[in-house]
Amino acid sequence: MEQFNKSLPRVNTNIRILHANPTTSNIDVYINGSLLASNVGFGKISKYFTITPGEYNFQLYLTGTYDKPILSQDIQLIANANYTISLVTLSNNLFLFRLKDDNVPVTKSQAYLRFINLSHNSPLLTLSLPNNFILFNEAEYLETTSYYQLSPGIYNFEVLFASSDVTAKYIKNITLVGGKFYTIYILGVFNGKPVIGYLLTEDLI
Repeated sequence: MEQFNKSLPRVNTNIRILHANPTTSNIDVYINGSLLASNVGFGKISKYFTITPGEYNFQLYLTGTYDKPILSQDIQLIANANYTISLVTLSNNLFLFRLKDDNVPVTKSQAYLRFINLSHNSPLLTLSLPNNFILFNEAEYLETTSYYQLSPGIYNFEVLFASSDVTAKYIKNITLVGGKFYTIYILGVFNGKPVIGYLLTEDLI
């Protein structure tokens, strides 16, 4: 039996935490009562943590407190998957948004990029190249986009408000490496503070 167990494939899941709600202070994240990530501030993302698949109860507390969670939510995590779990707002309530990350390239000669709108009050957002070539068109809040294949290289991007074609943000000198997956998250408040910004992540274990 011992030898049989050793021959079984490893079955795990990997998760990381992104704090994307600008009105919430730094947080500590617990799953099933055990501390997972501590002192995660707005616009920050944790490392990946490897856990066994299954359903978990996520409890979020303001950093340094453990009397009453600001959010308790059950999330199902499947085997051999990677997730970014973001603290956002949905219908004026705190919510954990589960997003599946890819990191197995079809070809290592291409880089892979997706675009996620986590600015709760922004208009639809478009990501384009400076020559007006649109990569992602009119992304809604919490819309899950697929990865777009790009040739490896150094890129400049523009984030546009789709309703007016006004540039909301310039993203400059981004190096994309072949065979790797990346996500551009848009964070912040439209016509407010903190202003619209971005977070570029490498979706790699």
